[in-house]
Amino acid sequence: MKKITLLFLASILGVAGLFAQKAPVVATVNLQRILQDYSAFQAAVAKVKSSVAPVEEEIKKMQEDIQAIVLVGREAEAKSQNPALGEDARAEAQAEVAKLQAKLSATQAELSQFRQQAQQLAQQGQQEQLAPLQQKALDAVKQVAQDKGIDLVMPINTVVYASDALEISDAVIGVLNAAE
Repeated sequence: MKKITLLFLASILGVAGLFAQKAPVVATVNLQRILQDYSAFQAAVAKVKSSVAPVEEEIKKMQEDIQAIVLVGREAEAKSQNPALGEDARAEAQAEVAKLQAKLSATQAELSQFRQQAQQLAQQGQQEQLAPLQQKALDAVKQVAQDKGIDLVMPINTVVYASDALEISDAVIGVLNAAE
């Protein structure tokens, strides 16, 4: 009888211990919206774009130059194959085509170099300007979660369903923009 009573008390204590455990508190966060509404991040994005803008403008001019060279080259090619023209005129047109082909090749190589430069500039700007602010946003998510006693924060885009009450993005945006 003592064994049954002892077993009964042990099982009640075990069940009570299970109920005493705290259920994990879960929240969701929309990281894209946080970065979109984070004013320092948007200012950094604008700064990165403005640093790349002159190179992109040069690329646009070079593309226009390439189109002009191609147009002139087509005219010279048609001239070089025109049977109504004399031999000297056709030879002169063929020399013009060769010269335009060399110019086209050089301009295309220069365009390729400028594109690489723009890409490197954008990547450098992202590393220097945006990455620290993205980390600051993640730190703010962690801070809000700790302040609210949240055990797990999930990105909203990876969750099938979540109640709006679980969303903490506004609180994180408030923390980030208040720090400025």
